[in-house]
Amino acid sequence: MFSVLAWALGALGLLLSFSGYAMYKVLVSEADGDVARLPLWVRLLIMAVVFVAGILLFAGSGGLLKRGRRHRHRIIPSFDELVGERYLLYLRPFSIDPLMALPPAEAPGWGFRSPFELPGLTQEEFLVRQFRGLGRVVAIGQPGERLPEIGAERGYLPVEEWQESVSRLLRGTHAVIMTASPGPGTMWEFTEAVRTVAPARLLLLVYGDEDYHAFREGVAQEYATRSSAEWPPLPRLPDIPPAPYVKGLPWDFPLEGILSFDPRWRPRFTRFPPAVPRVRHVWTIRRLVRRELKPVLDQVSRLPPAPSLA
Repeated sequence: MFSVLAWALGALGLLLSFSGYAMYKVLVSEADGDVARLPLWVRLLIMAVVFVAGILLFAGSGGLLKRGRRHRHRIIPSFDELVGERYLLYLRPFSIDPLMALPPAEAPGWGFRSPFELPGLTQEEFLVRQFRGLGRVVAIGQPGERLPEIGAERGYLPVEEWQESVSRLLRGTHAVIMTASPGPGTMWEFTEAVRTVAPARLLLLVYGDEDYHAFREGVAQEYATRSSAEWPPLPRLPDIPPAPYVKGLPWDFPLEGILSFDPRWRPRFTRFPPAVPRVRHVWTIRRLVRRELKPVLDQVSRLPPAPSLA
């Protein structure tokens, strides 16, 4: 319903916005009869009101369209349905959901826009699209939220039993995609992933030095509290190297890169494209992103099947 209403309002808004020439003829240049007797300022005001109403209707249709997409977004009734399926578990602090619900930063320069820059796409959708060919990308929904954000498929857990359920999901996941941002739940999830997940299955999304450093410190404290002699050593989380000089226009995209690990927990940082061509066609940026993230995506694609959820 929201989607139909959004398209109708958008079409009406465009119609009103682009009807200026016809209104100008009726109200100003070829006005006659009762219309001509109206003061000019009144006729111009009518034109302005109609034009502004069209703009507002068109702008409002975008919000309704997004709400309609959130109503249609898939919710996982029970994580038990993942038994026998390949899935990737997306973990993050719930506090970043509002940021991830915003559109991605547009690439600078001229030329056609890339498909993932089209209106309506969120940062989480952009992230999920990079991995969707490798399995279902699933996430734990924030308790109490009325509608899921668009991106990973959401499932919900009882608040009092979430740790046991997350541990079970970690054991059966093909790969873990975790945002390296501070948060009590995220600290626990990372140390649990170190305990239960093979190193090559763990990917850390780095969005900024400040969040990453806070995450690194919090993880060390959580590991010191939880770990025992049977646990593997805490993997080294290195400093993120500065972006190299690359010919083109600097792209200030929130995602700096992805930190992955080899089977011996040795880290490797794969940087998100730091620059884009000034002139490009519609597929340039999509190919650029896929090329830069290829080492990570190839590593995940080569992983053997994970143990099925019990």
